[in-house]
Amino acid sequence: MWRFAANAVLFDIAWPLCVLVDSVAVIAAFTLVNLVIHLRFIANKPNEWLWVLVIWCCGASMDTAVFSSGLLINDSGSPFPPPWLLLLWVNFATALRYSMFFLQRSAWLAAVLGGVFGPFSYWTGAWLNGTVEFQQPVILPVIVLVIIWALFLPFTTWLARQKVFTEVRHA
Repeated sequence: MWRFAANAVLFDIAWPLCVLVDSVAVIAAFTLVNLVIHLRFIANKPNEWLWVLVIWCCGASMDTAVFSSGLLINDSGSPFPPPWLLLLWVNFATALRYSMFFLQRSAWLAAVLGGVFGPFSYWTGAWLNGTVEFQQPVILPVIVLVIIWALFLPFTTWLARQKVFTEVRHA
């Protein structure tokens, strides 16, 4: 139980830190510390590093597609997501199978919660951070994010059940 609590606390620190702190170095340092703590003390699966890498690649690819399409706009003018958002994906990957484990109980629950809270997270992050804007009219990127997240979160529930990710490390 302590693993889930520690994981939840670390992610509850990571999200606002990634969104609110203006220093990529600070965000990267925290993300590295979180990842080390997660892999060493929280995760009980030997291939957890692979899980984090796969989820990060999926998330970075999705965000790159959304930014490259112009649905979300990086204020730097880059067609790529800002570094804070890419680092947030590492932290999110560490939480998916631990403090967000309840999502694995139902693909429908994951789809509904993903469709609601995925876009809400982008909206809130963009509003608080100020370096990301939604294309106008806002409804178009919101609809696209609802669809992406309503599909992505259930995909992660399926992925989490694959043998390569389910082996347990024995202490």
